[in-house]
Amino acid sequence: RASVMSEYFYGWYFRCQGEGGSLAVIPAVHLSPERRSCSVQIITREGGLYREFPISMFRINRKKGIMQIGENFFSRKGIRLRLEARRSAECGQETGGGDSGEENVAVEGVLRFGKFSELGYDIMGPFARIPWMQCRHMVYSMGHSVNGEIKTGDERFCFKNGKGYMEGDSGTSFPDRYIWIQHFLPKGSLMFAAASIPLAGIHFTGTIGYLFTGSRMYRFATYLGAVVEKLEDGELAIRQGPYHVQIRFPNSGGTLLKAPESGEMVRKVRENIAGEAEYTLIYKKHVLLHLRTDKAATEYDMRNG
Repeated sequence: RASVMSEYFYGWYFRCQGEGGSLAVIPAVHLSPERRSCSVQIITREGGLYREFPISMFRINRKKGIMQIGENFFSRKGIRLRLEARRSAECGQETGGGDSGEENVAVEGVLRFGKFSELGYDIMGPFARIPWMQCRHMVYSMGHSVNGEIKTGDERFCFKNGKGYMEGDSGTSFPDRYIWIQHFLPKGSLMFAAASIPLAGIHFTGTIGYLFTGSRMYRFATYLGAVVEKLEDGELAIRQGPYHVQIRFPNSGGTLLKAPESGEMVRKVRENIAGEAEYTLIYKKHVLLHLRTDKAATEYDMRNG
């Protein structure tokens, strides 16, 4: 047990979208036998920003839903950023010193969130109670309002009744092969994820997801009988009973960002904070939803695929 707990990460993911653009903010703590630290990561269409802090600067109150990293605060009511982070041409590379083409970027601002729209029950279902899963996923808010401003160097993100989404992850490592996608609908939102999951000595392809229209909730999950029919670069297909979900997106562009591997932020995965995607929801032979957008958030890594 001690050896397992010596490799651990826990992080939150805030996505904000408005007329002035989209950004994501990821505060996290990461522990390994060699290194204990915490970090703040910011993703925009211009690239990624990353700052690592000593573990002594990390504070969390899970009961109240408050996290602090240095002068940066995160909660269900909003976030406050005040830090200098590193941006590089190939985001996600090491953030140490040296002449690597990286630059320091000042990040500052405050965002205020409205009331969270929560799922009826844990997105992981019964899997949330299985100990020592490689990665556990949480959805805290399917949607909420965002107001305020964040500056990242010369970029300025102003949100006036913008849209927000919040989720979290914990465990030891991100899955080897996975696709994650999130998008805001006019009165709701959607999120789907599928991954190769190791459990009790075996591997299986699992999925979780929802599509909320504002009046109707569709939930998909392995524990509800969903089967992943395609998990490929730029394409995800899921079938659950008479329902069929098809998601397509370009498997290029976006930003390389840091992700956990055995408790250390040494993995590089690709995320597009606002890109093209196409969604189709079919019930038997009837198309319930067909949507193309250029504002989808996608994250994926198909290594060993």
